[in-house]
Amino acid sequence: MTSNPVHGIDALVRGVHLITRRELRPFILVPLLINLVLFIIISSIMISQLGGLSDYISSLLSHAPVNTENMSWWESIMAKGAAWTASVFRWLAWTVALLVLFLFFLVYGYLFSIITNIIAAPFNGLLAEKVEELLTGKAPPAEPIMQMVWRTLGRELRKLGYFLVWGIIVFIIATITSWTIFIPAILTATWGAWCMAIQYIDYPLDNHQRPFDELKTVLRRRKLTSLAFGGTVMLAKMVPILNIFVMPAAVAGGTALWIERLRQEGDPGNAAQLLQ
Repeated sequence: MTSNPVHGIDALVRGVHLITRRELRPFILVPLLINLVLFIIISSIMISQLGGLSDYISSLLSHAPVNTENMSWWESIMAKGAAWTASVFRWLAWTVALLVLFLFFLVYGYLFSIITNIIAAPFNGLLAEKVEELLTGKAPPAEPIMQMVWRTLGRELRKLGYFLVWGIIVFIIATITSWTIFIPAILTATWGAWCMAIQYIDYPLDNHQRPFDELKTVLRRRKLTSLAFGGTVMLAKMVPILNIFVMPAAVAGGTALWIERLRQEGDPGNAAQLLQ
């Protein structure tokens, strides 16, 4: 099956429909409560930073005239020249302002996602298990609840380590290329989409105790599908209030995407019959 971004976008929509199923409702209550509490805490912190962000953007877009009264003739010429240049390239200031806003909400989405995923990992694993049972009629291998909790937390820390190491590399590259403006934005957005794809498609693999490297291999082979799914989740997580409901939908959608579209990479005999 070819890589198709439509399949990735549709997976989150499918996840939204799945979590409305009566059979799954009991398994999304705790993740939603966790999201709600953390939403209030993290949003309050981010809102407290909006004042400084607003001042910075205002300075970028300022149309205040240049005061040349106390300047020498050559200082006056330079100041007026700089003001004229700034007015000509006003579009660039707007571009920078929009990118700053985008990065602000991207950080908000990252922070919200990392904390909620660690805390809600066992509940997300259980939700993924029930989604798989609903779609295939078979549940993953049973295991004691405490063993499952420790396993899922360990997997989350493994993913977090992967995100941090490569995130630092992406940050360094973005800093080096920051003069281009667009390269850091595209690089950061792509990395964010990749992280979201790994985060939410991993739960069904973890339930079957499949290696983390297998997930990365399969997602690389289906880059457009994976990035489209992760990018859709990332954008949804950047929207306040909506991000409360994204996590269970992403878990359900990621599980369905693995079972119906991606799992054939590792289980060629099982996935084709599950496509709908």
